Amino acid sequence: MFLVMALLAAQAQDVLPVTRAKPRTTTPWITNDDYPAADARQHHEGTVAFTLQIDPSGHATKCDVTASSGYPGLDNGACFLLMRRARFDPARDASGKAVASNYPGRFTWRLGKAKPTRTGVDGTAGSKAPPPPGMLELAVAALPATYKQPAKAEIRFGPDRRVIECRIEESSGSAAVDKVACAQLRSLEDASAGSKAEAAEYIVSFRADPVPRP
Repeated sequence: MFLVMALLAAQAQDVLPVTRAKPRTTTPWITNDDYPAADARQHHEGTVAFTLQIDPSGHATKCDVTASSGYPGLDNGACFLLMRRARFDPARDASGKAVASNYPGRFTWRLGKAKPTRTGVDGTAGSKAPPPPGMLELAVAALPATYKQPAKAEIRFGPDRRVIECRIEESSGSAAVDKVACAQLRSLEDASAGSKAEAAEYIVSFRADPVPRP
């Protein structure tokens, strides 16, 4: 689902990076406790290939699955964790200025007790890990300079299963963007997806999609 709206910001021009974005730490982005519980119960395993879009501050602004593991839960779980945890030293152009870039990679979900690595994830079922939040991507005309990352929100349902409350748990860095995230979540008719839970979490990511000039 996409929403086009106006947010005042300057749009960066495409610049060819000279140096690539590099992870800021060698610590694995995904741990043994992150295995999606539903997939673990069904013994789902597989490798997710992805491409992250990295902004000049080194934050991931979008995660695209380029080759599926064969299981949506594993694909969505990997992208959710990468969007929240992956941080980079940004790519730079010939003048040394930080620029936006892409970062391709792969993660393997495998049940077991092997130590997780940068390019593969081998872990236990992670029975204590909560289910991954829902994911929603919105397209906007432009993103404000204060936008740093996707917003994480908790929504609560009324007796009729409609959203009655939205609370931002982790800000995007922009109050205006957070407001849009909650407005969109409040409009979802099937946010509870048939669940009887009183609340649910969502990760709302944004991408700039300028309106074409006539």
